[in-house]
Amino acid sequence: MRKLILRFIVFILILFIILLILSRIVLPKNNSEEAGMNNIRAMKILGEKENTVDMIVYGDSEAYASIIPLQLWNDYGYTSFICATSGQTLPDSCRIAYDTLKYQNPKIVVLEADTIYLNSEISVPVSRVLYEILPIMEYHNRWKNLSLKDFYGKIKYTERDSNKGYYYLSNVDPVENSEKYMEYSDEIEEIPKLNKIYVKMLKAYCESKGAEFVIVSVPSSNNWNYKRHNGVKQFANEEGIDFLDLNEKKDEIEIDWTKDTSDKGDHVNYPGAKKVTKYLGEWLKEKNILESHKDDINYNFWNDDLNIIVTTMNFY
Repeated sequence: MRKLILRFIVFILILFIILLILSRIVLPKNNSEEAGMNNIRAMKILGEKENTVDMIVYGDSEAYASIIPLQLWNDYGYTSFICATSGQTLPDSCRIAYDTLKYQNPKIVVLEADTIYLNSEISVPVSRVLYEILPIMEYHNRWKNLSLKDFYGKIKYTERDSNKGYYYLSNVDPVENSEKYMEYSDEIEEIPKLNKIYVKMLKAYCESKGAEFVIVSVPSSNNWNYKRHNGVKQFANEEGIDFLDLNEKKDEIEIDWTKDTSDKGDHVNYPGAKKVTKYLGEWLKEKNILESHKDDINYNFWNDDLNIIVTTMNFY
């Protein structure tokens, strides 16, 4: 019996060592789509200089269509990056935060509120541990596209996004009957219990990294209402989280749903995003957490990125 147990332990150890070796091979050596990196839109933050991003935003497409980091840089000297992905659920947010906060030390982390109501799965705590120890569990499909560099190359993240995660929407597709989407109600749309756990996990992890954790809801006449506002506000108060609902501030922001949306109120377009970012910038200024890096020569590459976007896309 002892020999059988010993053989089993030896077998597990050998298997573990083999998986470690294979993990080193299949782990993407760059943060590009060609290198096989997952969540590439968010992971382009890995191409930024370490510990130069003071605000990181997680969430779904509402976030990356609404907040313009280069506008915050141009107006306030704040450095930020939108680590949002389409349909990003809270497990995704937790996983992406774990991967990105290894390389950045933000002062504030923003979670866009829409993702709080998206369906989540219970797998992330276990899978995150497995993926960290054995990346082959996450990147096992990469064996089809391995190159020689995967066997001997060093990890070097070079893929960058000059737009810092913002996604430019230019067309106009107005909303009909948008006046009532934020009519006052005392009803509460309950947040799924599992999602509450994920938000608490994300908050705890961000705070362990020294970042203030806040929740922001960007304007969306399709995805938001006062019941959801009440649900997040109640939860935020219980957990001591600062919550800014920009849907509640739509009149102050001067969102015009006949002009400021590209898809009938699902997302704001570029003119709408400029308004949202301007309001957010003033809110951040009042919080007095972030500092301006405008006069710091170590951040001149932000001006270079701004010039690239102005030249190639003709906006800002």
